[in-house]
Amino acid sequence: MHTIDNLLLTILDCQDPNLEQTINAKDAKVLRSIGVSVNSSVFITENQSRLLIKLLRENCNTLTNLVSEIGDSLSNPTWSRRFRYIDQVRKLYIEKNHDQESRLVVEFTFNSEIRKLMGSLNGKVENFDSSSNGRLWFADLTEKNIVLLVDALQPMNFEIDEMIKHHYGTIKSWSLDLVKEQFAISNIDNKNFQTAITADLGIATEIDKNIINDRSMRYCYHVDGKKNPGENLVEYLANRPTTRIWVDKNQHSLADVLAALLELKRLPLLVVFDNMTNDKLINNLEILSNAVKTHGLDDAVGVYFRLPGQDLGKKFNGLIAQNNYNHRLDMDLKVAALSSGKIPKFFLNSTWKPMSVLGLDTRMGLRHGKTSVYTNCCDLVIEYAEEKSILEIRKILWQ
Repeated sequence: MHTIDNLLLTILDCQDPNLEQTINAKDAKVLRSIGVSVNSSVFITENQSRLLIKLLRENCNTLTNLVSEIGDSLSNPTWSRRFRYIDQVRKLYIEKNHDQESRLVVEFTFNSEIRKLMGSLNGKVENFDSSSNGRLWFADLTEKNIVLLVDALQPMNFEIDEMIKHHYGTIKSWSLDLVKEQFAISNIDNKNFQTAITADLGIATEIDKNIINDRSMRYCYHVDGKKNPGENLVEYLANRPTTRIWVDKNQHSLADVLAALLELKRLPLLVVFDNMTNDKLINNLEILSNAVKTHGLDDAVGVYFRLPGQDLGKKFNGLIAQNNYNHRLDMDLKVAALSSGKIPKFFLNSTWKPMSVLGLDTRMGLRHGKTSVYTNCCDLVIEYAEEKSILEIRKILWQ
């Protein structure tokens, strides 16, 4: 009587008829794949042995034409060697990436149920991505991610790092009502908060409801009552649900957007041109020029990129020179403009910082590239385009 692994090799060695002529192609492919493992020095796993027996039993009647003893061997399966042992890893821990930034890591040995779970968490866990082999998954080290991953992985018997357990316990102990009360603007009497918001707005600035709502993200306080989208552009921006918001280019002119930013005391402004849309660059520069002239800001504009070429580049660069948009980046500058592809080094060393960012027809919604990293410091990033970016649409679909 054959051992099951020797039985498989005997079946695979048959040539007339061969395996593919005897059973369906899918089963034949799996059996040949297992045969490779049987012939290797590491042998097969216990799971592979179960699959092998299952396929042989399903095709027993047909395979009898190749090996007559198959029925006897399957009635009492034996093996010539021990199965290969696979260490079952299921871990959730914290590590530092190549930039020495801490992140969450999910590590596990292949398991279809866990892989399915990882797929269901994609879109919920922030910046959730896997390694090329799918064994490691990475996520930002945030409170939201900790709770989502611990809740999902604990029932799957994952080994969870003690530090993550500590963070999880702390987060779950928080009371939403108490946190809201603590950060309600009416309860904040910290002198640093008063100093910061005074430096931002100025002592003589009259602070209305829109400005109070607008600054809630910047200074991390809670405003009583539910925010609503608003009836005009100023209220729409002030009551934004996230730091990034889309403004329809067909509904609002750039001059209207600039007027809203002026009312909310949201200058200086950084304008980002998409370097992938050359056909719109000149038109967008003209739109920006008209907007700043409308509000008397054209003497405080700096455009810090140029285009090569004889036609497009010459016209674009000529408009910059003609309008004198080459002011130095200093505290008097009201509007700065960059290309989405890169950011000049002097921006990183300057004390000038934008109070708001506006992307002109930026296809990827200011989500990629060095310029997008720089704009992450701002709590108001406007995507000014005719349609929402692909990434913004994906975000809505995931939600």
